[in-house]
Amino acid sequence: MKAKLLLCLALIFSIHLFASEVAANRQPQALASIWKFINYPRSNAPEFLISSGKQWNQVSRGLRLDIMSIQQGFWFLKTNAITARLYRANGEIVEPTAEGKGLLNAPTSISSAAVLPDGGYAPQVMTYFPWGPNALKEAWIAVTIGPERYWLEIPYGFDRNPGDPLPPAAPGGPPTFARSMQSLAEHDHLVQWQNVDYDLGQLENGRYLSLKQSNPFDANSEVVLYKDPGQGSWQSWSLFSPRTVVRLLDTGGTEVNGRCVNLHLGNDGLRRTDTFYIVDRGAKNTRCWGRIEISVDDQTNQVTVPSSLYKYTHGHALTNTPAKL
Repeated sequence: MKAKLLLCLALIFSIHLFASEVAANRQPQALASIWKFINYPRSNAPEFLISSGKQWNQVSRGLRLDIMSIQQGFWFLKTNAITARLYRANGEIVEPTAEGKGLLNAPTSISSAAVLPDGGYAPQVMTYFPWGPNALKEAWIAVTIGPERYWLEIPYGFDRNPGDPLPPAAPGGPPTFARSMQSLAEHDHLVQWQNVDYDLGQLENGRYLSLKQSNPFDANSEVVLYKDPGQGSWQSWSLFSPRTVVRLLDTGGTEVNGRCVNLHLGNDGLRRTDTFYIVDRGAKNTRCWGRIEISVDDQTNQVTVPSSLYKYTHGHALTNTPAKL
């Protein structure tokens, strides 16, 4: 009788643990909201990439800028310097860090995909900038290569150290151009950011989840599901399983359900991209933080993002465009 009682208690305890695990799996998982990359269009040369350093655990080194596919080639860099300066919303002009200055004109070669017309290779360089104030402010980086100058747009909330506590909401509308951009010339080029990458980690069975967030006018969330062929089945993704759902949770209490507008399966079958359209027409004169909630079947994750990634027209500096831009 005693043995039966102990067996019953063990079964009850096991059922309780299983129910707790199921409930935990259904709860939104808190994620480190440190972004990985700010991506820029790759159709033109040179190519640009800004990163937080999260993937190398080097956030303290500052804001990293990579300049790739430099068409002028190695011979140009032997006699000419590349310059890069960061322009903050308060008018401050910032030089690269001491380490960044040394790296900016230390070119390295890249893959054979960057072959120049003369048969040489297009070099790449990198640099670092010190993190700015812990505030929701936009910034610009001006990169000069020869006579050409490229103005890289940085959405507000990404000039700050992502390892710092989140700053509070503040008054402010869509981003604006830097003061130094009011009189641009023929050789000035505006380069708008395309999307921001967040790595949301591993799901199960060698499957990984990431987010590419853009905000051309209304926000777009590209949910990327990836299979590591070394950790699981080679079987291709299905377009309809698992099911993904995206929801925006604004700090003001607004909840917006994303509308799925596209399901895309990569040619190798290892990557599936589900695109959601998010329309948030709330108060435009406030900059704040929101959470993007991504559900993959019964597993839900959340990532915290600045409103530059989802508020209507807060993604790009669209008004008061410099006349010669």
